[in-house]
Amino acid sequence: MKIVRNILKIFIIILLFILVIYFSIETKHNNIIKYTINDEVKTYDTNILKLSVNIKDYQKKYNNNEINGYIEIPKVLQTPFAKTNNNNYYLDHDLYKKSNFKGTIFMDNRTNFSDRKVIIYGHSGNYKDLPFLVLNNYIKEDYYKKHKYIYIASENITYTYEIFSSYIEKEDYDYINIEDFSGLSWEEHLQKLKNKSLYNTTANINKDSKILILQTCSTNDEGHNRFQLVMGVLIGTI
Repeated sequence: MKIVRNILKIFIIILLFILVIYFSIETKHNNIIKYTINDEVKTYDTNILKLSVNIKDYQKKYNNNEINGYIEIPKVLQTPFAKTNNNNYYLDHDLYKKSNFKGTIFMDNRTNFSDRKVIIYGHSGNYKDLPFLVLNNYIKEDYYKKHKYIYIASENITYTYEIFSSYIEKEDYDYINIEDFSGLSWEEHLQKLKNKSLYNTTANINKDSKILILQTCSTNDEGHNRFQLVMGVLIGTI
């Protein structure tokens, strides 16, 4: 009996040893799978970025607590913007809140970062230092292909938008509406905006989409109230 017990002990020890090795290998394998999946996700979402900006720093720099965000189109546009209780003030005031006919970039006072439609305005014209002047380049498809993504940073979150439409508007201003879309549903409204684009874009829209609209005066079409519009659909936040 003693010999049998010893054999049984040896067998249990060997079995435990095998199990330890097995679970060690399995854990390592699972970690490899986990890292691989994470790398694949990271590769897939390379256009979703976190901007390294501090809104409070800009508020201190310009002595203006109405600065509430920062917009970036890599290599072509980087600037903070403001928001106040009306959509007229920053048409002729700069970020220092000083009177300036060039105005500054500002967010529609009816919209917030989390809304399904965010609108940001800015002047364009003959002055090269106007940040939104670059939006007029979006009449060219090649330019769109090189600059598809728009990043909006609030105090804590960066919103990544992919451009789905760009066009010059001359008479139909429903795009500026927040709730009433002339009888259209939200999804129909978005499709209408996409169909107006000067060229096909790769971004998808649906009934759950949240969008960003950038508006500036068109320098490519003579006349009053002709706006260059660049529209993006939200694809991620960090």
